[in-house]
Amino acid sequence: MRSLLVQVLAFCLTPWLSPMAHADVGNMFGFGSRVAGLAGATVSGAFDAFATYVNPAGLPHSAGENRLAFSWGILGMNPEFTPIQSIVTTNDYTLDTVRTGDADLDYRATLGQVFGLSYRLEGEHRVTFGVAGFLPLNHLAFVDTGDGFAPEYFLYRARTQRPQVEMGVGVDLGRGLSAGAGLHTGFGMTTHASVLLEPGSSNTSPSSMRFSASIKPKASPTIGVLYAREGGFSSGLVARLPLESRHEMTLNAAANIITPLDFKFSGASALAYDPAAIEWGFSIPMTENSTFFFQGDYQFWRNFEAPVIVLTDITGEGMVISPSSNPSFDYRNILTAKAGSEIHLGGTIVRLGYAYRPGILKDPVTEAGNYIDPSKHVLQAGLGFRFMRFLHLPTDWRLDLHLAYHRFVNAHVTKTPGNEVGDPAEPKIGSPGYDIGGKILGGGVSLSLAL
Repeated sequence: MRSLLVQVLAFCLTPWLSPMAHADVGNMFGFGSRVAGLAGATVSGAFDAFATYVNPAGLPHSAGENRLAFSWGILGMNPEFTPIQSIVTTNDYTLDTVRTGDADLDYRATLGQVFGLSYRLEGEHRVTFGVAGFLPLNHLAFVDTGDGFAPEYFLYRARTQRPQVEMGVGVDLGRGLSAGAGLHTGFGMTTHASVLLEPGSSNTSPSSMRFSASIKPKASPTIGVLYAREGGFSSGLVARLPLESRHEMTLNAAANIITPLDFKFSGASALAYDPAAIEWGFSIPMTENSTFFFQGDYQFWRNFEAPVIVLTDITGEGMVISPSSNPSFDYRNILTAKAGSEIHLGGTIVRLGYAYRPGILKDPVTEAGNYIDPSKHVLQAGLGFRFMRFLHLPTDWRLDLHLAYHRFVNAHVTKTPGNEVGDPAEPKIGSPGYDIGGKILGGGVSLSLAL
C-alpha cells in the first residue's frame, strides 16, 4: 500500500516541473554586470537596455542619443551553504521512526544568459519600449518545492532556475522628469490527472493514465518615475506589485491490487512568489569622474507563501488518508540598503557595490519546521571597458564584468524538546540543532551597445 501511494505521488509531482513559471534573478543577483557591479543600487541611474527591469522610467535614457540599445550577458552564481550534519531527519510524525542523517543542501548553481532591448520612437517625449529577460543555460527550467520539515534555504532552491521576462515603456516628460510602467510576467497552472493501476500477473487489463493541464499567463505591474539633471543629481522611485505563480491539481487514482483501491485528492503549491516592493534611490556626482549611488528597497514579504505542496480533500474507498499539515512560519517585511560607486578612468570604468539584506523570517525556527533565510552581506566589484567602434560600425559599445560575493550571517538554530505535535518521547526534525550560514560566489559578463 505504501509503495503504491509513493508511486502515485511521484507521478503527481511531475507537473510541478513546468517551465512556465517565473523567477526574479534581478532581485536576487541583478540584471547585467553594470547593475550587479553597483550591488543593484541603480534605480536612479546607470541605465542600459536592462532598464526595463531596473526602472522603466529610465528607458528613454537607455540608449543615450541613439534610438536602439541592446544588452546581453552571462551570469553564474554558485551557492555553498554550511553543512548540516547528524540531525534528526525523520520521526514517527513525518514517517515511521526516528532516523538521523545530513540535510540535503545540494543546491543548483544559477547559470544563464540575460538580455535586454530598448527602442525609442521619434517624437518630443522620447517614448521608449523595452524588454528584458533571463534564460537558464544548464536546463530550460527547474522547479523543486523543497521540504517543509527538513532544513531548507527556501528562497535559494529553485527561485532563480526558471526563465524570466519583463516588458516596459518609458516616456520623457521634460525638465528632467520621466515616467515608465512595466509588467513582471508569470504563469498559473491547473492540472487534472487520473491513473488506473492493474496487476501484471495473469490480468490482461492494461494500466492507464490521463493528464491535462491549463496554463494561464499572469502579470503584475511595475511603475517608475525618474528625475535626472544633466550631469547632476538623479533620483528614482519604483513600485512593484506582488506576483504569485500557483499550481492547482486534482488527481483521481484507482488500483486493482488485492482489493480495489480508489481515492482522489487535490494539491496546491505556490510555485514562486515575488513580493510587492517600493524602491527609492539617488545618484550624485562626487567628482568629475565618479558617481555615488544609494538605494533602499522596502519589500513586503509578510504575505509570502512558501512553495511547499498542500494536499487536501483526500477521499478513499475503505481507508482514511490524512491531509497535509505543513509547518507555518511568520514572515516580515524587510528593508534592504544598497550603495555603489562608479569611477571613470579614461576608457575604463571601476565599480564597487555593497548591500545588506535582512532575512524574511520573523523569528528563529525552533518549533516545527526548518525554513532558513539568514541575513546576508553582498559585496560586488566590476570593470567596464568602453570602445568607439563595434565591428565595422562607428558606434559606442561597452564590455562589463563583475564578481559577486554574498556572505550569509552565521547563526545557530536550537530545536525545542518534543516532536512536531509536542510528544516529549520523540525529537523534532532538525534536533538537537545546527549551524546556518554560507556564501554564494559568482560573477558575469555583459555587452551593451547603442545604435
